[in-house]
Amino acid sequence: YQSVMHRTGQSPFYTPLLGALGILCSVLLGGCLPSGEQDVNTELFKDKTEMAAKSTSLKHGMNKKQALEALGVPEDRFERMSLQDIQLSMYGNSMVQGSPEQLEQFRRRIQAYDGYSLPYREIKSSSSLGFGKMKVEKTGHDLRLVLIFERDRLVRSALEGTHTVNQVEDKYMWDSLISKGIGSAF
Repeated sequence: YQSVMHRTGQSPFYTPLLGALGILCSVLLGGCLPSGEQDVNTELFKDKTEMAAKSTSLKHGMNKKQALEALGVPEDRFERMSLQDIQLSMYGNSMVQGSPEQLEQFRRRIQAYDGYSLPYREIKSSSSLGFGKMKVEKTGHDLRLVLIFERDRLVRSALEGTHTVNQVEDKYMWDSLISKGIGSAF
């Protein structure tokens, strides 16, 4: 150790340490890293354009079997919709007002509906690190295909959701570190 320090005037650990710090600083100040993907049912369609094209081929009055065959998607891939979700999709508002008789008629009508939804999500996230914070960019789409039947006849088909996700979010690393530190302490 003394002979290396005598020849160079520096500690033998100084140069590797300086190199490691340089690499760490370059990653922290400008690195762009993929940070995740959310893919739900993306294997069912080539892309969202194909999904939209197939959904436009659905016609009112089709039975459930015909509608599913037109889409080329098995029934077990769909999620069953609750009455509240059906009401929201059909009427755009979950609050219904009226006389008791009107409300009872509306309830009976909603109960005659049978709703299915197919989530279709493809969101890619990338992160760039800076001093003390991380910028997360999310791009893609978050859609769902809704099919509502009344007595096995299609009364509504719609492609709902966000067609273009483009979000930028700043996350401060200190907040994350503190919350994880406090969480692990308790």
